[in-house]
Amino acid sequence: MDKVKLIISDCHLSAGKFFEGRLNPHEDFKFDDEMVELFEFFSSSIYGDGPGGAVEVELFINGDFFDFLNVPYFGEFEDAITEEISLTKLEAIIAGHPKVMAALKRFASKPNKKITYLVGNHDADLFFEKVRERIVREWDPEGSYPSEKVEIIADRDRVRLEGGVEIHHGNQFEAVNSMNFECPTIASHMSEPVLNLPWGSFYVLKIVNRLKWEREHLHRVRPVKVFVLMGLLTDPLFTLKYVFLSAYYFLQTRFFYSSRRSAKLKQTIDIVKQESALFQDLEKQARRILDQESEVKTVIFGHTHRPMNKVYPDGKQYINTGTWTQMINLDWVTLGQQFCLTFALVRIRDEHVRCELRQWVGEQGPHRGYHY
Repeated sequence: MDKVKLIISDCHLSAGKFFEGRLNPHEDFKFDDEMVELFEFFSSSIYGDGPGGAVEVELFINGDFFDFLNVPYFGEFEDAITEEISLTKLEAIIAGHPKVMAALKRFASKPNKKITYLVGNHDADLFFEKVRERIVREWDPEGSYPSEKVEIIADRDRVRLEGGVEIHHGNQFEAVNSMNFECPTIASHMSEPVLNLPWGSFYVLKIVNRLKWEREHLHRVRPVKVFVLMGLLTDPLFTLKYVFLSAYYFLQTRFFYSSRRSAKLKQTIDIVKQESALFQDLEKQARRILDQESEVKTVIFGHTHRPMNKVYPDGKQYINTGTWTQMINLDWVTLGQQFCLTFALVRIRDEHVRCELRQWVGEQGPHRGYHY
């Protein structure tokens, strides 16, 4: 193999199993040891030194690796997020997952190994330069910034790889989670700029994190609209409370002015249109890219937490890397609870590119084809 791209997304590391002296209900990532094994495997053995020298392996983190929305700031989930608040949350995440942090630095220290991080909607705090600098210094073998071994991309929402592979996190195709890359922060009455958060982030901060104490599974259920319909029959009081709070905060954040947020009417209309659909994923958007961009052969998304590997009759391909958190799925294809530890593996030799969705299963059988 000449080059390898290892693509993961939606791991949602927050402040660790224990935070501020007690069990942390907001930590969704529970696979630290498995992730360490993954990084070690793809930086050693056949992925270490080959006949032509060290194998070139790029670990591509496709958004939502860190989950800043799930880390409280002195007990509160602030929606006016400054750089100082983001840095405080980042330190909590780093302290909460020391094994993973050390494994990432070891990976980057190996010859011909690199880490690239593309921002997602749960780690919009990467728009702050000091946050990017802190992460890069944490993972770079020499603690350098800028780094030749670690790169964080926060100025665009996609990356085009050689061989016609295009990577998006995927949130930009949803009005509810779309971020403004041209204006990622806004001025406010505070002394510092604050993040220009989409409605989906306010939803997590003010509704999901608040109600998680009552129904700890709330944030893991997909699709949400099916959960609401079922909840009206099986858990009506809580569901009505959830619907009321959602409507209240939506109206407050979309129709009432605040210097801490930005809400455009067109985007509000787009949110209402998209949310009227019962089932939706990003396959249509991926197929549109494949149709419009003749040079793109494979599109890789994350964000939906639903792993997919679909090859179309024309030979083009859509991969969704899924999530490393446990989910409760209410659609017919993946009904029930699951955790898959999925990732995309891209092998490049000469001009030939091979893309697969793989599933990590441990050191004894490192990975296998994903079937759904």
